[in-house]
Amino acid sequence: MTSTVYLLLYGAMVTWLAPAPLSWLTRRGTNPRLGIAAWVTAMAGVLVAWTVAVGVVAVSLVRGGPNSSVIVLCLELLGVPEHEATLGAFAATVLLAVGVLISAVVTVGVGRTVLGLRLHSAEHADAARIIGTPTDADGVFVVAGERPAAYCVVGRPDTIVVTTAAVRALDGPELDAVLAHEGAHIAGRHHHLLMVLRALAASLAHLPLFTRGAVAVAELLEMCADDTAARRHGPRPLVAGMLALASPLPPVGGLAMAATATAARARRLLDPAGRSTRWCHRVATSATIAATIGAPVVVNVLCHH
Repeated sequence: MTSTVYLLLYGAMVTWLAPAPLSWLTRRGTNPRLGIAAWVTAMAGVLVAWTVAVGVVAVSLVRGGPNSSVIVLCLELLGVPEHEATLGAFAATVLLAVGVLISAVVTVGVGRTVLGLRLHSAEHADAARIIGTPTDADGVFVVAGERPAAYCVVGRPDTIVVTTAAVRALDGPELDAVLAHEGAHIAGRHHHLLMVLRALAASLAHLPLFTRGAVAVAELLEMCADDTAARRHGPRPLVAGMLALASPLPPVGGLAMAATATAARARRLLDPAGRSTRWCHRVATSATIAATIGAPVVVNVLCHH
């Protein structure tokens, strides 16, 4: 079945070749939601393609044994001579075991990392509610801190944390804009997406699509939250609050207001792209998403003709 080999090659090509054009396409955050969709589509496409390919090979080995036509054809397409393109029983068993083992290790690793991040975030939210002072805003707590910071963590319930230093550093409109930014993260469930992507990046650390994708999506999520806050309170209070809270590192498991791509975000808020630029970018990004989705479908159709 040629589609099996092509799906594996498709996944490999997207994994190694897609990060550069995707980074170029989304670096300015012209349409951050579409940018996130482009990265997530590429990563999901690779995972689905590889899962389907491994599943087809596994089923073929179980049903047809080492001399299955699917296995023989795949080996021939990979350059193995015809008279050698058969597997003994032991080799077939090893191949099946390796495929299942790799899939299981990655799945378990991602699951454990996501659960760990969620647990840490929930513990952080509980601690903030215990030691912090509630405010008039629902879910917002002020904790003592010498460094100005504002961030949100998911828990039961979700919590926005602001330090006393941040309260002193921000005026009324700036604080409102910062809180709107953090509230946009919670409303958009940004934490959940980012936890999964970070878990994938940790489990697939040698695959650039996943490592670079997790970083790029984190920046784009910040830009999405910026847009929501700017629509409500204007860009200037938000940028002023962002610069006042500039911090090199976010809390583990949280999304901090000014810990990611601060300069780039400030520039795009104060000097937004024009309508024609946004339209062209929307077309280019939509075409990229369509190509990512359509490529394996086209390959599968061609392989059956």
